[in-house]
Amino acid sequence: MASKKDLLKSISDEDERKIFAKALDKGDLCAKINVPQFSDFMDPYKAHKLGEICRGCEFNTVLYGGYEDAERLKVGFFPYYDEGDYTSFPISYVEVTYNGKYSKTLTHREFLGSVLGLGITRDKVGDIYIQNEKAVIMVDEDIADYIVSNLERVSHTKVNAKIIDHFESAPSEVNAKKITVASLRIDAVLSGALNISRGKVSDLIKGEKAFVNWKQITSVSENIKDGDMITLRGFGRVKVIETLGKTKKDRFLIDIEIYK
Repeated sequence: MASKKDLLKSISDEDERKIFAKALDKGDLCAKINVPQFSDFMDPYKAHKLGEICRGCEFNTVLYGGYEDAERLKVGFFPYYDEGDYTSFPISYVEVTYNGKYSKTLTHREFLGSVLGLGITRDKVGDIYIQNEKAVIMVDEDIADYIVSNLERVSHTKVNAKIIDHFESAPSEVNAKKITVASLRIDAVLSGALNISRGKVSDLIKGEKAFVNWKQITSVSENIKDGDMITLRGFGRVKVIETLGKTKKDRFLIDIEIYK
């Protein structure tokens, strides 16, 4: 098996190297004692990149964030003979409710800010799934009780927090269709797929709201290829299934799926 140093050779970003080095220590420990180990939560780009780095190592990796289609993920390291399963992950679900009659609708940013305000670091918190007058927060199981005991308000709104046993997100609405675009640039594809003006899409991309395969993209001229998953925060995701060719008007015909 390659050494940790060799595995990290391709990582140039210093913060990313530190996150991966810490996670790879978990993998090494798993290989030594044959007991599953788990990373902290990380963004999906880093999680998938770490999974790729670990291919061929003396352990198996599984990515999971507490529910299907979670964005923030933990990487689970399992002994080579164990394919791993989601039930092993040390993730708890904290349900936070409030009375909407006496409060404005609370946002993701407000829920996250209130949790971090308890002295909890971001890597201990996964997705925050907003529902009607409540949110379900994925957290490390070892801090769940602390959050329940100390989270009394979100913004200025009184809330009640409790641990729930199980959580399933609402199924994504998937719309398959074909679009024609002038180019395969990300701004053109998103504009055509989501029916948003190209100018607005460009502003959102430059405002760090766009991701391709979970990697943040800020260049409007980024080219898209078959198989790419594009996320535009606040608007949905677009999966590029296949570029089918060009029309008589020299536009690209693309088969896509839209998830909202």
